[in-house]
Parts: sequence; structure tokens; C-alpha cells
Amino acid sequence: MEQDAFSSPPINSLPEECVSHVISLTSPRDACIFSLASTGFRSAVDSDTTWQRFLPSDYVSILSRAVDPVAFSSKKDLFFKLCERHVLIDGGKMSFGLDRSSGAKCYMISAKALEIAHVDAPQRYWRWVSLRDSRFDGVAELIEVCWLEITGKIDSRALSAKTRYGAYLVYKLTETACGLGCPIGKIKQQASVSIGRQISKSTVCLQTFHERYIGKRFRKWRVPHETVEFSNGGAGTPKERGDGWKEVELGAFYNENGEDGVVEMSLREINGLYWKSGLIVQGIEIRPKH
Repeated sequence: MEQDAFSSPPINSLPEECVSHVISLTSPRDACIFSLASTGFRSAVDSDTTWQRFLPSDYVSILSRAVDPVAFSSKKDLFFKLCERHVLIDGGKMSFGLDRSSGAKCYMISAKALEIAHVDAPQRYWRWVSLRDSRFDGVAELIEVCWLEITGKIDSRALSAKTRYGAYLVYKLTETACGLGCPIGKIKQQASVSIGRQISKSTVCLQTFHERYIGKRFRKWRVPHETVEFSNGGAGTPKERGDGWKEVELGAFYNENGEDGVVEMSLREINGLYWKSGLIVQGIEIRPKH
């Protein structure tokens, strides 16, 4: 019977620690491919030595901030648990997970940890509500406001180095949402992401139909089966997520070594003083772009 090239004697004669070290210099995706390609690699691929290298160097410190303890049977088990479901950290104001293909760190900053203009104003422009499909115990629902401004910040040292990230506003719209449509003249929803000398700006759209305020009423019209495209490559168009929420990209940045300070992400619509309502904000997610 013809022998598998991967299980030839020279490979099998190598110590498992040596094979594990070599595999750990690739990527989680490659490691899984090696495991499927040859039974001779399976033991090395499954070892803690391999998956220790794929986990962030500070994963112990991060997990010490978890709201609930994270149980795992092996480093590989921990890796995939963090890929499949984020862990709540910092008193439930942020969630942490890993990117499956690269092992890069991912975060979502909850609405309660964002800077939202007028969110605590006595006039009740916003209110805090609980939704079963949210990662967090509270999300911000917009009742009615003219000045829409949402800002999130994260230290670049908390992110993976040598990684290109995207920042995404994760949200829903109520059935009566209005005033959040696509740009009308000079009235635009502006998104920006900045870190060090990098600044990414774009025009975004939270709804797929236009809204215009006339007098004390809104005039609405739908644009059926139309995809709105912008000069920035369409990065600002809303997309459906697999968890029942929507997201819109606010911008992208490259994290070199985590030495560029704070990443600031924002969504603003402050030029058109017309009323907006029905936006539900879960948070801002920061994850690698592929």
C-alpha cells in the first residue's frame, strides 16, 4: 500500500514538541488543514503547545476580567470557545473573542461604554432597554433626537499587532424608525475611525429608505430593491448579521504594534436638525478585516 507522504518515517521520527512548534508558526486555519491532511500530524495539532501559540499572549489577564469563569478542557478547546462566542469582560461593558482564521483579538464595546450624546439627558432622548438577543444586559434605544453622535474608544495595545481591523456599529431599527435614511443633500451621517496619523472617513446609511422632515411630519419613500453605493466603496451600507442584528462599517485601520494610542470610532449626524428616532444600539465591534 502506498504510504502517505505526510506520515513518512522522517516526519514520524521527529519529536511531537518539534512538530507542534513548526505548526504553531502557521495559523489556526493551516493547523486544522494539517490535521485533516495527515493522521501523523493530528496529535501535534491537538497539543496545548500548538494552541498556546495561537492564543493571545495576554489571554490569562483578559480572562481574569471575565464576568463568569471560562471553563475549558484544553488550549484548543479554549481557542474555539472564544471563536464561537464572545466572553463578557469588564463588568459586562465589553465582550472579547477571537477571529477563527487568524486568532486575532476581537472586541465589542457595549452601548453603556460608548459616549452617546444626550443619552442621560433629563428630557429622555434615549432610554435603556433589555433585549434577549443582545450580548449585554442593556442597549440604548433612541426615542427622539436631532443631534446624533455616538463615539467609542479602545486602546490599540488591547488589539492584535500587525492586523488590519474594521469597526462596525451593531444596531437594530424599530418598526417606527425614521430620520435615519440615506444622505439628502448636505444632510449626511458621517462615520470616522482614527488612530495616530490614520484617519478613515465615510458616509454611512442606517436605513435603506429616505426620510425627510417637513414641518412637524416626516415624508417617507422607499427605494425598492435598490442598493445604495457611495464613493468610499460602499463601506457605509448596512448589512444583516447572523445574530439578528444589523451592522454598518464605520471605517478601518491598521494596528502596527499597538503603540499608536487610542482608536476613536464615531458616527455623527449633526448638520440636519431634523428629528430621528427608532435606532437601537448594541455597541461597536472591532474585528479583523479579511
